[in-house]
Amino acid sequence: MQVEHDAKWIKRFSALSKLYFTPTFLGSEHIDASKPAMYVGNHTIYGVLDAPMVIDYLFNEHQVAVVSLADHSHFYLPIWRSIVKKFGAVDGVREYARTLMQQGYSILVFPGGGREVLKRKGEAYQLIWKERYGFLKLAQEFGYDIVPFAALGGDEVFDLGFDANHIVQNKYFQKLLKIPQLNKLLRRGDVIPSLPSHLIPKRIPFYFQFMPRHSIMQIENIEQLIAFRAEIQHSIYNSLENLKQLRSQKTK
Repeated sequence: MQVEHDAKWIKRFSALSKLYFTPTFLGSEHIDASKPAMYVGNHTIYGVLDAPMVIDYLFNEHQVAVVSLADHSHFYLPIWRSIVKKFGAVDGVREYARTLMQQGYSILVFPGGGREVLKRKGEAYQLIWKERYGFLKLAQEFGYDIVPFAALGGDEVFDLGFDANHIVQNKYFQKLLKIPQLNKLLRRGDVIPSLPSHLIPKRIPFYFQFMPRHSIMQIENIEQLIAFRAEIQHSIYNSLENLKQLRSQKTK
């Protein structure tokens, strides 16, 4: 399977973001380009500010051949699809991921997917992973370690002016979702976006924290898999709190 990494494009595209958000990256000692891994983290609102910087950091700074598993919606629009592919992203289909892991690529996963990107009021830095465990099963199948990471800043750059819950929780919209075809198309309302009250993002410093690798090879049953995922989530939440404290200290 062909991956369209474009190192210059990645660097140029993320350059403005890095100038604007002055990201700080921590935990580089947990990044090992010689051993493929699955990098798993929280996705911030709209998903176009955090991911490019993470990919640029892993690919250009640490020479990690990383492929991002992106939401299907990114590949519906021809021009945007080409941009996404230049970052080494592929449609997040399990068979595509399996093929890439067979080729030895590291994988970047945001288990919250499109729903975590389309956050609503009060959901800042929440992990909305639902019942997704497939990414962990893939990591175990190929013997990949899990490298959790936390991204701070992205969920604060926009104030939400319109909350998607106003539509999703409406009784008439709920009736529409009872139509199977519409329910599938709208993903039970998950694709309805909240809208920002301003178009220019606030200039807030970004922080990224990579955490120690976790082997998944000891997992033997679904109960252990559930506990393992909860441990990964807990480490991300803890890291976000630590990053908030670090940011507070630096801004005093």
